[in-house]
Amino acid sequence: MATSTPPVYVETVPTITAIPLAEELLTTDEVAAWLKVAPSTVCRWRMKGKGPRVHWLSSSLPRYDRKDVTAWLKQVAA
Repeated sequence: MATSTPPVYVETVPTITAIPLAEELLTTDEVAAWLKVAPSTVCRWRMKGKGPRVHWLSSSLPRYDRKDVTAWLKQVAA
């Protein structure tokens, strides 16, 4: 009589990688100051989908990853 081994269950833990660490996130005003433009310009770019990638912490809290802003600057400067 052959014995079968019981199945092995592996528990996976989901990881969240969509939002960068808080110290890497910039506000609209911080991005505007860095780029030397008005905050309304950054808002306009965001609404038109032309600015750096935005992460929404809530429906009224847009934040920008410093790396995304740098990458966007390199792209538009090329």
